[in-house]
Amino acid sequence: MQPRFARIALTACAAVLVSLPAVAAETGGCSAVAWPLDIEQTWFAAHEIARAQSGASFPGPPEKGIEVTLLPAARAQLPAKPSGEPKSKPADAYAGIVTLAAVEKPGLYQVTLSGPGWIDVVQNGAALDDVEHTGIKDCDAIRKSVRFEIGAGPAVLQFSSVPSPTILIAIRKAP
Repeated sequence: MQPRFARIALTACAAVLVSLPAVAAETGGCSAVAWPLDIEQTWFAAHEIARAQSGASFPGPPEKGIEVTLLPAARAQLPAKPSGEPKSKPADAYAGIVTLAAVEKPGLYQVTLSGPGWIDVVQNGAALDDVEHTGIKDCDAIRKSVRFEIGAGPAVLQFSSVPSPTILIAIRKAP
């Protein structure tokens, strides 16, 4: 009777040990972020996504995602030096900007990217300090979201160290 119990206990322990690496490798997918990004996911999946070249201007924050075609980093004329660099900078990086002609309601805004890259918001010629950020590596739709306190008036969304020539972006007032 005891050898059978020992065999069952050993089998159960082995099953637990085999499953541990799989549990440790999970990071939560698209929901493992510091704030909800469901709206951005919907915008990025929508068929009516806006398409823009680097340098495009919008009257204010669009209520949809934007696919931005970036420039090789050496050719991009960014209005401010990027405030930092990602941990892994791609060898062939892309960069670009999107201008918001007027932010009518100052406050906390979140800028979200579909892929890796650096985000800055520039107002009055200077990059704003970010308030907080969240990022995920195992979500196909979203890579990171950064919050900035944006004042009234024009603002430039600046993207750098992006490994691909296009990226989806979204900006909206934080809930």
